[in-house]
Amino acid sequence: MRTGVALAGDGRSDAAEASGQPSPLTTFLPELALLTVVLLWASTFVITKDAFERISPLAFAFIRFLLITVLAFGVLAVRGRGAQRARYWRVERADLPRFALAGVFGYTLYQLGFVLGLERTSPFSSSLLIAMVPLFTMLLVTLLGDRPPPVAWVGLGVAIAGVVVFLSDRGGGGSWEGNLISLGAAVAFATYGVVNRPLVARYPPETVSAYTTLAGSVPLLLISLPAAREQDWGSLGVGAWLVILYMVVLPVYVAYILWNWAIARRGVAIASSASLTVPVVSGILSALFYTEGFGTLKILGAALALLGLLLMRLPRWSYATQSLRRMYRREHL
Repeated sequence: MRTGVALAGDGRSDAAEASGQPSPLTTFLPELALLTVVLLWASTFVITKDAFERISPLAFAFIRFLLITVLAFGVLAVRGRGAQRARYWRVERADLPRFALAGVFGYTLYQLGFVLGLERTSPFSSSLLIAMVPLFTMLLVTLLGDRPPPVAWVGLGVAIAGVVVFLSDRGGGGSWEGNLISLGAAVAFATYGVVNRPLVARYPPETVSAYTTLAGSVPLLLISLPAAREQDWGSLGVGAWLVILYMVVLPVYVAYILWNWAIARRGVAIASSASLTVPVVSGILSALFYTEGFGTLKILGAALALLGLLLMRLPRWSYATQSLRRMYRREHL
């Protein structure tokens, strides 16, 4: 069954549907979905950086993940009603440590790295360095016994060289401390992907999202509680609260719904390649709204880093995805 939207009263669309040919709108809907996701993800760096002018980073993380946890369990409650309750709510006791570990890496450590790194560096620097997740994922799965193809090692070398050149630009609007914290966030999220993969294969996405969010949010909320208590919440205007709600809903749930829908129609390779444009779009938005400067070394390093990631994704399926699947199959033989 083909998914599409025909324009009412458009004879050409009706004829196309009658002949079995998709309409132009239907043809490009996955690309429009990917473009929307890229814009949502790229905007988070500029929007969050601007929000730090009115709310402290840790207080921002506190209120954001308090609301995200409520939202995650609200979605789980809706999906896990009646006869579906056991399927959505029950988890095996043996999987609890993996849920906890995934939550700590994917939410506690990653989110601390995201907000504290972004506080100390520029939006473009943060977005590019966090985009190095595939680099660290490849290193992790290699350490766990998988052998990457030669092109992946070439891409790894080019990406590392690009990061080194990028970081050597002292006039890029960021700090070494912020850049290193952002790289640490990428390491945390790569580890989350490795740990989380078997859970995604065993449980519904709503279940994984709710329980990993809870596991990661508890320590995150405890760490950020002092900052939240010091924050003058009454001084925040409507605009600040709209930014918080935007960061809770759009880059998380809406973006992932669109992302998974596009993957189902265009494949992982195209979707993954589209994600490489997030730092580029973030850089453009940062230049337009945050007056970020771009030196020669910064641009050259960013280009090399993105080229390296692209080389790592040349096969139809990304190496990291294949490796994680092989690891999961070995675990369950």
